[in-house]
Amino acid sequence: MKRHIFLPLLTYPDATSETMIANAVALAHHMQATLTVCAVEITIPDVSNALSSLIIDTGKMARDAEALSRKRASVLTQRAVDQAKGALVDVRTREIRVEEPFVVEALAEASRAYDLVVLESAGLSRPVVEAVLFGSGRPLMLFPPAPFGGRMDHVAIAWDGSRAAARAAHDAAAFLERASRVCLISVIDEKPIKYETGEYLIENLMKSGVMAEAVQVQARGELVGEVLQSKAFEARADLLVMGGFGHSRLREFVLGGATQAVLTSITLPVLLSH
Repeated sequence: MKRHIFLPLLTYPDATSETMIANAVALAHHMQATLTVCAVEITIPDVSNALSSLIIDTGKMARDAEALSRKRASVLTQRAVDQAKGALVDVRTREIRVEEPFVVEALAEASRAYDLVVLESAGLSRPVVEAVLFGSGRPLMLFPPAPFGGRMDHVAIAWDGSRAAARAAHDAAAFLERASRVCLISVIDEKPIKYETGEYLIENLMKSGVMAEAVQVQARGELVGEVLQSKAFEARADLLVMGGFGHSRLREFVLGGATQAVLTSITLPVLLSH
């Protein structure tokens, strides 16, 4: 069955980069998937009053912001369509018009119809990343702010034997099927690891014709999220698969001892599944 990738095109306050569009097109080409690009046009409610109007024209500022958002939406959508057609990728377009405070909720809901959501790891898109991961029910792939070729021949799975890790591995099935090599990376000095399930997963992958191996690493006091990324990068993995676990009202991203560093600084594409 053909898979469907969803790329939100953010327009305000910052816009989705050209690099992210190119990465999404390359990924869709690699997976032979349909790419849906969704431009997010924002509206800003009028909160002006007589006093504020004397100091600053808030109404004009809102109108200018909305006009900028509309212009960016048009430009980004056309750029994505042109690049997709040039790469022979089946592309579809959508648009969402929503009040600025409700963008994150709207995108989480819109993402639920697709197999995979792709976003770039950037500070200002952090609320969107959190909303999509925790609110969409779909796996999310984050890209670093750099060009990526699209191929996912070597996949690394952050493995601690937990439900979150198993869920992530399952949601990465489309990439595991195409991979020539898979490695399960376990941080062994951070918490107890159930090795048996990992061994069975490797056995199943091997029986499916995929070369798979287990890799163990020690954190030695470093952030687990950074250790996992470093090991995956060192192993020349094209993709790191991780379980995204949310807890508390702050919605932190956790895999064992991993911290929010996974989101703030990534060195390779990371697939997060909650």
